[in-house]
Amino acid sequence: MLQTARKRATQSSPRHISLMTFNILAPCYFRHGGLVESEYEHLYVARAQELVQFIQKQCCDVICLQEYWFNQSYQNIFHSAFQHSHTIHTIKRPGIKQDGLAILVNKQKLKINFVNPIQAGDRVAMMMHLTMKPLHQSFLLINSHLTFPHGHEYKQTRLSQIQLVLNSIQGYKDQHNLQEMPVLLCGDFNDYNDPVHEKVLENGYQSVFQQIHGREARITHCNHKNREVGVDFIFASGLGFEKNGQSLIPICCDLLPRHLPDTARLKRPSFGHDWNTIERPLEMPIEQCKESQQRLVDYWCLISDHRPLLAVFDSRKS
Repeated sequence: MLQTARKRATQSSPRHISLMTFNILAPCYFRHGGLVESEYEHLYVARAQELVQFIQKQCCDVICLQEYWFNQSYQNIFHSAFQHSHTIHTIKRPGIKQDGLAILVNKQKLKINFVNPIQAGDRVAMMMHLTMKPLHQSFLLINSHLTFPHGHEYKQTRLSQIQLVLNSIQGYKDQHNLQEMPVLLCGDFNDYNDPVHEKVLENGYQSVFQQIHGREARITHCNHKNREVGVDFIFASGLGFEKNGQSLIPICCDLLPRHLPDTARLKRPSFGHDWNTIERPLEMPIEQCKESQQRLVDYWCLISDHRPLLAVFDSRKS
C-alpha cells in the first residue's frame, strides 16, 4: 500500500508526466459463450463504468486507449468521466470497423500543439505534439494498435504499418526541426517475437519496461487463441538529451494491477455476471492481495484481456 501511495505521489509532481497504455477490449470483439457483449447494453455499460473507475484511480496525465468502441452510449461514459479533467481525442478505424483509438490528455498539465492521425490500411495511429505547461517542455506521443499476426503472411503488413508510423514521426521532426525532441511511442503491438519489435529498437527506441526492469514484461495479454503473450509496450527515444534543455527520464514502469506480477497467468475474459456481487481485490490491503493472486486474475478477466502499462517520467530542464 505504501509503495503504491508513493508512486501516486510521484505522478502528481509538476515535474513528472505519467502515461498509461491500455487495450480496453471493445465490446464488439468481446465474445463469450457464443455471445457478443455489444449486443447487451447493460453488460457493456457496467464494464465500461468499471473500466473508467479503475483508470481514474491511476491519476494519469496521458491515457492511450486501444479498441475504443465508437458507440454513442459507450463513448458518453468516458466523456462524462473525463471531460472536465482531460481533453479527449479519438480516431476510428476506417470502413465498417467499429473501434479505434483514444488519447486523453490532462488539461491542467499539458498543452496540445498538434494532432496528426495516421492511417495504415484498416489500422490507425495518432500522433500528438504535447507541451508541459509549467516547464514548457515538449515531446511527441504516439498511440498505435497493429494488426494481429494471424499467420506468416501478415509479417509484411505489420512491418509496413510500423514503418509508416516511424516515418510519420521522423517527418514531423524534420519539418519542425525537432530532431532532439523526446518521443513516446505506445500501444498494442500484437506481438513481441517478430520483426516489428526489432524494427522499433533499430530506429533508436528503447522499451521503458525493459529499461527499468532489465527485461520485457512476460504476460500482458491473453489472446483469442488463449495464448499468454507480452504485446503492450511503451517505447521511448531521445529521453537522455540535455541539449536545448529537453530531457525526460523514466523513473518507473509497471503493469497494472501492480499487486499482480508480470508472470501471472491470465484467463480469457467473460461476461454475464452481476457486478453488485463481484469482489474487488484491488481495494484490499496489499498484504492480502499477495496472498490471493488468483482472485486478482479472476477479477481482471471481467475487465479486459489486456493489462495496462503505466510509466512515469521525470522532466528536466537544464
